[in-house]
Amino acid sequence: MEIRYQPEQIINLQILGAAAQRLPARLASLTGRNAALKLDKGIEYGAAVRIDLEDSMLLGEVCGCCGDLNGFTVQVHVREAIPSMSDLARLVSAVMNEGRSAAPAQDSRRSHAAVAAR
Repeated sequence: MEIRYQPEQIINLQILGAAAQRLPARLASLTGRNAALKLDKGIEYGAAVRIDLEDSMLLGEVCGCCGDLNGFTVQVHVREAIPSMSDLARLVSAVMNEGRSAAPAQDSRRSHAAVAAR
């Protein structure tokens, strides 16, 4: 599945770690495993980041940052991509519901075994 984006798209950027913070950002480009973000402030090299755009999530690491008169361009190496958070949510829900329906059957077998053992 392909992640789609619009140039200069507004994104939610979260710097992960002990001093987690959210920053407003724009996605300048997304090519393969590399993303370029435009921000008002720089981000430390090596910082772990989460990029939320529409229904997709990217997890990556800052691999470059340079400033100019218009702010900062931050380069991110994308380590993981989830192209559809809604599909992931449906999958988790289905797995959790499947686990719940299987649990009562196991409990009833245990109670029958406990009664038979008495």
